[in-house]
Amino acid sequence: MLKPVFVVLLLAAVANAGLPLPSIIKPCARSDPNFNDCALQHGKETLPYFVKGDRNYNIPKMDPLEITEMSVSDGPSQSGFSINFRDVKMYGLKDASAEKVEYDFDQKHVLYGIRVPALTILGKYEISGRILVLPITGKGDVNITLLDNGLTFSFDYVFEYRDGERYYMSKNHKAVVEPSKAFYRFTNLFNGDKLLGTQMNEFMNENWREVYKSMSPSISEAFAQVIGIIMNRVSALVPFDVIYPETIP
Repeated sequence: MLKPVFVVLLLAAVANAGLPLPSIIKPCARSDPNFNDCALQHGKETLPYFVKGDRNYNIPKMDPLEITEMSVSDGPSQSGFSINFRDVKMYGLKDASAEKVEYDFDQKHVLYGIRVPALTILGKYEISGRILVLPITGKGDVNITLLDNGLTFSFDYVFEYRDGERYYMSKNHKAVVEPSKAFYRFTNLFNGDKLLGTQMNEFMNENWREVYKSMSPSISEAFAQVIGIIMNRVSALVPFDVIYPETIP
């Protein structure tokens, strides 16, 4: 059973609330029958802003996205593997583009679809166990590159009321990252045995789909947690009816 654990580097929370929307973000009226189309268009315009970050709204820089620790356990050691990643940096979100937006205000549910041409994950790793049928052990540097990624992020939300205003807090964050191709490079496998290390890297790249299937829940969960944290920091500062007004004059 896969059990991901994450420690994410983010900005410290701020106490003030009731801020206006950043000037770059254009709201869409909830009463607009074409709300999703409007939100998608504005999402395409504002996604680069979110990736760059904004300290005034407690949004960290997301390219690179820094994660201090990320652990994956895929089954018992006799049949699976465990990997501990640390000092991880994910590159590529600066080139992301919004492809789909679906809001359901009655059910309080939201879904985003994003395309990321390439995601590169760099960091340190320590691995033991088995990859598919082969034993593996090692400790060193890792480079995982995912190409042509479809990233889907969804969540539910509830309201909190403060000073006569309602703020929405997202929950049940879910993310799925689906690449069209993956490349793996683990250095210093098998205590530095170059021949075995080269063979294992080749084996993982030849069987990239099966390898990624084992790792994908952890990578997807990392995005779900980070994006959820960031969204709640913004929504805690800006009232719901400012972000999503009923009508726009």
